[in-house]
Parts: sequence; C-alpha cells; structure tokens
Amino acid sequence: MFSKQHIKFKQVLSKDLKKILTWRNDSFIRSKMLNQKKISYKNHLKWYKNLQKNNTQKSYIIHYKKNQIGVASIKEINLVNKTCTWGYYIADSSFRHLALLVEYKFVDLMFNKINVRKIWGETISTNKRILKIHSFLGFKTEGTYKKHIKVDNKYEDLVLTSFFKNDWNVSKKKNIT
Repeated sequence: MFSKQHIKFKQVLSKDLKKILTWRNDSFIRSKMLNQKKISYKNHLKWYKNLQKNNTQKSYIIHYKKNQIGVASIKEINLVNKTCTWGYYIADSSFRHLALLVEYKFVDLMFNKINVRKIWGETISTNKRILKIHSFLGFKTEGTYKKHIKVDNKYEDLVLTSFFKNDWNVSKKKNIT
C-alpha cells in the first residue's frame, strides 16, 4: 500500500548535487522541463550557490521511505503577495506512479509551511499526465501561451495553472491515502 505519509521533502545538500545533476540531465526528465538543455556542472554549482543565499527559492530531495526519488522546487517566493511558482520531478522511474501523492504533499507544504495563498505554474501541454494530476487536485487553468516552447523541433503550448489556498482547504479533503 502506498501512503503519502511515507513521502518526505528534505533540503538539498551539497552531497546531493551529483545525483541531482545526473537526474536533471536525464533525457526523459529534460523532455518535461521548460529548459530542456543539458546542464553543465559549472551551472549546476551556480544554481546551488544561489539556492543557499536566495530566500525566494527552496529545493528538496523527495524521499519515499528510504529511497531518494526526485526533486521538488519552489521559486519566486513572494512574501508580500504570498505567491510562488514550483515544480517537481520523480527521477526514479520505478516511483513515478507516486506522482499524485508527491504533488499532494508538496502542495500542502507550500500552503501550510511556506504559507503562500497562491501557487502558480507553467506546464508543457504535452505533459498530459501532470496536467491531469494538477486538475484532479484542484489547479485551474488560467491561460495558454500558444506554440510558446520548442520541444523536439516543434513549438508546443504552455499551460498556465494556479491554485489558491482557500480552494486547497476544500480540495485536500479528497480521499488520498
């Protein structure tokens, strides 16, 4: 039985960097990202140094039981407007079936620990599985940038979504174990 109680988010540490870079540069993971280019180790280190000193972003290793399975990030944390954008990926393909539980727990963390009132994001329209999960949890589509991002030499739409804390308080009562 899979349970959201087994999912934990632990702050990214320097010891995690090589693993994260390998995951992030995986062709499947890159195909779902807005930036689909391979990341150099030099740029990866810049990202980590910026993460340590920037209070508008946070990154976590996603754990399921004793397994490190992916990365979840919060960006553009705006304490005045209480908003943020976000993203996550499950790098270990044997745990991708946990995406709904991971997203549920991460959304709850953003609303209740980071204390934002609105989460917003951008998803490539071909990432139907994630858009379906977003919709199931209560995200609303705010708009679409038509043919906005190049994927495999073809321009794809970018779907803009958002979720308000008031709606989460109603939506989280869905029976997700």
